[in-house]
This record gives sequence, structure tokens and C-alpha cells, in this order.
Amino acid sequence: MWVIKLGGSVTHYESLMQWLKLVVRWGDGKVILVPGGGVYADAVREFQRMRAVLPEGHIDDGQAHALAIYAMDQMARSLVAMMPELTLVRNPFEIAERGWQHRGLVWLPSEMALGQAFATEHPLPQSWDITSDSLAAWLALQLDACQLLMVKSDERLKALNLRLTLPELQDMGIMDTGLTSFLNQARYRTWVMHQSHYTLCESGFDASQLARSGVLSM
Repeated sequence: MWVIKLGGSVTHYESLMQWLKLVVRWGDGKVILVPGGGVYADAVREFQRMRAVLPEGHIDDGQAHALAIYAMDQMARSLVAMMPELTLVRNPFEIAERGWQHRGLVWLPSEMALGQAFATEHPLPQSWDITSDSLAAWLALQLDACQLLMVKSDERLKALNLRLTLPELQDMGIMDTGLTSFLNQARYRTWVMHQSHYTLCESGFDASQLARSGVLSM
């Protein structure tokens, strides 16, 4: 299983549709997209900031965390609206069922991330330190995925053969600080790719091809 985190800012680029087409073509029930919240999560942040300067009705980080996860749900539905060949999945049972149908999958995170039915040994802190990056890493742990691919729009990632560590990426603001605990437990390999490099996956999602191409990994 490949888990692909598609950064919310990627939705501003023409490459978005190319990534969706790749998941449709090569998904085969073995690739699941985790969307960032994008403009929907930005609206949550702005609403929290707006309420913070008023005398009452503040939104604490725990509440904002939940709202941001629902924002990811909205983005997931938006992606499937743009590419109906993809299918939405909420939990491991639906992931398995849709996998048998050989579909490209898009995760709606709220049921697993906020519900108690799927509580695991890997708890999710409720703060802005936990973004869709950490949720993708968390999902990859739950599914025992073999590969986690983070697709980002930050121009500093455009060059191949970069040699950056997770702490360096976190200091640069490219990856969230909550990732450390999840990746320390991971058995999967994590790749970090610029959104414009979708052509490296035109023949399928292949870890050996990414390695030969010089895609950043950890």
C-alpha cells in the first residue's frame, strides 16, 4: 500500500489533475490519497484568529484541530468531485472493500482520526502541530503501508538529489513538527517530492524509480 499525502497548496497548481489521474491509472486499490485541508483549513485558522481577539467565543486548539480534519474531508470530497473515477474511503473496512474493486482511493479522515471506534496505540495529539502530514504518517502506520509519499509545492524541493533530514525540513516549515514520533515508529519508507515531479510516477508508483531519480527520502 502507498499512502500519498497531497499538500493542500498543490490544489493551486495545474499538476493537481495530473496527480489525480496517476492515482486513477495506477491505484488498483493499493494507493490512497490523503489530502491537505488547503483553503478549507485556511478558513479554520482565520476563524480561530478572528475569534481570539473578541472577548468571548474563542476556539481552542483542540476544537480547531477537529475543524481542520473536517476541512480535509471537504478537500477529499472536492478531489473526487473533480475526478469521479476516484472513490472515498473512511475506515480500514472501506479501504479493503474498495481495494477489491481496484479503485484509486481518497481518505476522509474524520471517522478514524476523531472517532473512538478506531482508537489505536498511536494517539493523535489535538493541536496545530498535527497537520495532514502527520495524519498521513499515522494512517500509513494503521494500514502497515510500505511507502509514504509527501507531495509538496515548496519551491525549495524542486531540485532532485537533495540531502535534507526530517529536522531540517521541519525547521524550514516544509514538514510539521508532529511527524517525528510517527516516523520513528514507521516500517515504511517516506519520500518527499515537489508537485511538479509527477512525471516520475507516469509508469506507476515505484520506489526503485524514485530512488534512481534522486527523490528525497528518509
